[in-house]
Amino acid sequence: RSTLADSHVTLYQFESCPFCRKARSVLDYCRVPYNVVEVNPLSKAELKEVAPDYKKVPVLAVEGPADTVQVRDSKAIVQAVLTAVNAGSSGGPSKRPPVIPATAAMWPSKETEAMGAYLDSLSEVEREWILWTDRVLVQLIVVNIYRNLSESSETFDYLLTHPAFSMFWKYAGHASGTVVMNAVAMIRKRKFGLADERQALYDTLNAFVECLEGDFLGGSKPCRADFNVYGILRSVQSFTTEADMFANSNIGGWYERMQHAVGTSCARNTIARGPQPA
Repeated sequence: RSTLADSHVTLYQFESCPFCRKARSVLDYCRVPYNVVEVNPLSKAELKEVAPDYKKVPVLAVEGPADTVQVRDSKAIVQAVLTAVNAGSSGGPSKRPPVIPATAAMWPSKETEAMGAYLDSLSEVEREWILWTDRVLVQLIVVNIYRNLSESSETFDYLLTHPAFSMFWKYAGHASGTVVMNAVAMIRKRKFGLADERQALYDTLNAFVECLEGDFLGGSKPCRADFNVYGILRSVQSFTTEADMFANSNIGGWYERMQHAVGTSCARNTIARGPQPA
């Protein structure tokens, strides 16, 4: 904890990116103050100074008294922050991730791919869960939040009021992002053979709830897998998908417990999600 407490922490992110929300949720849970730098989704200019060889987010920069440490990849960030402050559940899930017929193409086997030495300390089941969040849950979120132009537009509304971007970048990013990601969602829906992307999401969330070991996957306290799932679902905050998933699945109870455990944001600056109704 002393390392993070004595450091200046900066998170480079996209506001509605599920991987970035994983990082934010664990920083908030561990009560680590941090600055948010919103990366321009088209130019990625903000990354060029800190990570010129890397074009993805999130990137966590920890500037200490002696040097600066950079952590890339949301899974690595979750693990690094929880380890640094000795937080999270000491245990992990015993049940394996759910596979339902609609998502079988996303999760063809139980094999675990290489995810970096930073996860070697976790059990095989928890590593499997973390892989499942990227292979299955993220894919379901993508095909849902971008499933039509109206909902795709919601995810980029934050650009329209972002103070750091010029008018050109605001509207160029909003328009191109809306169209491109809608096309991506349609391609992935066909690829995975999803007949009803909303129902697949509801069924997957209900299957997830059946795997809880009490309040969380980690038992009485959230484990690494809980934070990975929560961050992904938190990324749909205020979107149509969020309202629908609460109304049509059993995820609400776990989500509220995670929200309470994570607490309020420790970000020193926040990004508005877009034009607010009068």
